[in-house]
Amino acid sequence: MGNVIRMDLYRLRRALSFKIGLIIVFVMNLAEGPLTKIIYDVSKKIAESAENSEEVLAELGEWNNSFHFGNIIAGQMGIICTAVFLLVIVKFCYADIQHGYIKNIAGQLPSRGHTIVSKFIAIQFAILVFYAATIIGNTAGQFIIGREIKFDMFFAGYDGYPDKVFSMGAAAGEFAIKWLLLSGLCALVLLLTTGIGSNIAGTIVAVLCGAGFTGLAYTGISAGINKLFNIKEFALSEFMPDSLYRTDLFNEDCVLTALAIAAVFIVVIMYLTTTLYNKRDIN
Repeated sequence: MGNVIRMDLYRLRRALSFKIGLIIVFVMNLAEGPLTKIIYDVSKKIAESAENSEEVLAELGEWNNSFHFGNIIAGQMGIICTAVFLLVIVKFCYADIQHGYIKNIAGQLPSRGHTIVSKFIAIQFAILVFYAATIIGNTAGQFIIGREIKFDMFFAGYDGYPDKVFSMGAAAGEFAIKWLLLSGLCALVLLLTTGIGSNIAGTIVAVLCGAGFTGLAYTGISAGINKLFNIKEFALSEFMPDSLYRTDLFNEDCVLTALAIAAVFIVVIMYLTTTLYNKRDIN
């Protein structure tokens, strides 16, 4: 089993898609800070030339010269970066089927389902590396524009709610749950690409879940369930890993819900994947 895990890790590190995806995620996060500053400066110049410049400048507000490191830790990779990451996982998970790699190791394990566990472990390494690229890139970008670091996690108030400041411990907790939620999405990709053997289905799910295109579908399903069972407050998005992954968990007070859903989702999907893969014939 150890040799298979090492082979999967080696294949992942050597994959061109892994390297390209990592570069994309790092560069996009590095550029976030400078782009934000450029947009603010341009908006300020436009506001200064407006007829009601004082009102527009007041609405724009002063430039915030500090950044909250906890927000970077607790945040997810971002819509585009998450989609890129999941597409990398699709490529990795489907590679052995595409190239017949599984035939060469079929006799080294008690069952083919063990290769699913090996892939899932390798995926955890991929999550670690991509999260590191996200955090390092974003932090470096903030330093480039001269922002000062604050070791806390901040959420701006909205709709009458006050601002909230959380400790780095809370940021680490949200980071851990986001990791599990992302692992759940990767398990779903693993089910589609390896358990079922559909590269197309895995790619579609990676794009839809990663880029946040599932919200409209969840809204429609929720409306149908509310109408069918005569209820008003059910929202499917509150119980789906991809939606929770894009949610500020501590700000929405849904930490325990997200943790439970992530754990159950991973266990169920991994069981289905290993069961299906053990029963599938290899062409």
